[in-house]
Amino acid sequence: MLGSVRQFASPNFIGFSRFALAQSCFSATALLIEFAGIVLISIVTGMAYHGIVYGEQGFVETYAAIGILAGLGYTSAFLIRDEYAVAVLLEKGRSSGRIFLTWSLVFVGLSIIGFLTKTTHEFSRGWLVVFFVSGFAGVLFLNAMLSLAVAHVLARGWVRRRKVMIVATDREVASLEKEMNEGATRFWVIARTVIPNTAQEPDQIEAVLDAAVANARALAVDDIVISNGLCHGDFLERVVNAFKVLPVALHLSTSGFVGRFKDARIARFGQTATLSLMRPPLGPFAATTKRSFDMVAAGVALVILSPLFAAIALLIKLDSPGPVFFKQRRRGYNSEEFRIWKFRTMTSLDDGDVIVQATENDRRITAVGDFLRRTSLDELPQLINVLKGEMSLVGPRPHAVAHDRIFERRIESYPRRLNVKPGITGWAQVNGFRGETRTEEAMRQRVDHDLYYIDNCSLGFDLYIILMTLISSKAGRNAR
Repeated sequence: MLGSVRQFASPNFIGFSRFALAQSCFSATALLIEFAGIVLISIVTGMAYHGIVYGEQGFVETYAAIGILAGLGYTSAFLIRDEYAVAVLLEKGRSSGRIFLTWSLVFVGLSIIGFLTKTTHEFSRGWLVVFFVSGFAGVLFLNAMLSLAVAHVLARGWVRRRKVMIVATDREVASLEKEMNEGATRFWVIARTVIPNTAQEPDQIEAVLDAAVANARALAVDDIVISNGLCHGDFLERVVNAFKVLPVALHLSTSGFVGRFKDARIARFGQTATLSLMRPPLGPFAATTKRSFDMVAAGVALVILSPLFAAIALLIKLDSPGPVFFKQRRRGYNSEEFRIWKFRTMTSLDDGDVIVQATENDRRITAVGDFLRRTSLDELPQLINVLKGEMSLVGPRPHAVAHDRIFERRIESYPRRLNVKPGITGWAQVNGFRGETRTEEAMRQRVDHDLYYIDNCSLGFDLYIILMTLISSKAGRNAR
């Protein structure tokens, strides 16, 4: 067989094509829903606040005007980045941290407008605070509901799926289609062009490609995905040139090794185009925001907790001989060593090549130390490490250097934990993975949670972890 064009069309697909809404219509609807929701929140919070505080509902037009400005600013920020696209909503492309940042910048913009127009005195500061908090909760809820809605309407066929043609070799067509259909439902593979032998005569190849182009045109295909198995010699260029005559989006699949990297993208260094597989966990702006938050929060916490520090120091000195603080070598960002600060909880001060982990009923733990470890108060001096820039409030917990050397040889992904600054608390800790690691599997579970944090870190995620550290029962599990 020289080459073939295999067509596929479900009986229901034609019905979807005729009567379903275009994805752009759903995107516009999603934008309008968020805009209307923000305006409604502004009006409701304004009327409720003034009714409770002043005994009157105030001017509805004022709340509506502020809501309209806030709605325009918020939706415009995501519209410019094309984040009302079905693909973004379906794949939950907006993080809570980015939503918080966008909402905060909207209020900065409102403040500037109020200052320039000299109208800030016309608005209640109390209501604006209520609107900010309620609005943030509202847009988080709307974003979550829109993600659920887009999955629902696509499954029901109420929104038209994009029609896709696959161009691949015999060996790859089935596996490529399977990969594309895992999880995503915003498209429909309606045709396949199978090229079994790329070493055919040019005329034979042209006949196959001409037939594929005609088929794609007849079926009104939206996207054509070309297998990377066709990327050799000048054959890929011939395939691309054949499909360039169609008003479609052309894609080159990155299945296999490249497909493992979710952030793979095209980058340019001068005139050289590269395929970037990974990027740093935090960009410059996110890193600056996280560092600023760490410094302010740690500084305020040290001032507020200074009486507690003094009381704990006195108890430690009265309980057992030795220093108040215990310092131990740990590895931080990019494997740089630093000395972590802790309140001393044991009679031993191990910091060598062999360190025995503390266990339940460990005789080395002092009476005061047992209380400090169970309540995690022994970790408070690490606020000093945060101010020094060696640690963050949230991140993977740092382990003793001796333990790092053991586990980095056993767990391949272990060193990735050090791609961000270690933290006083972290995603693994609030899920109960802390304290002694008796088995390699226990450490693997901790590492999996740490890597999840690294791949999804944001200011919003940090705030959530800090909250869970304070209120979750899991956070205190295995604290010894």
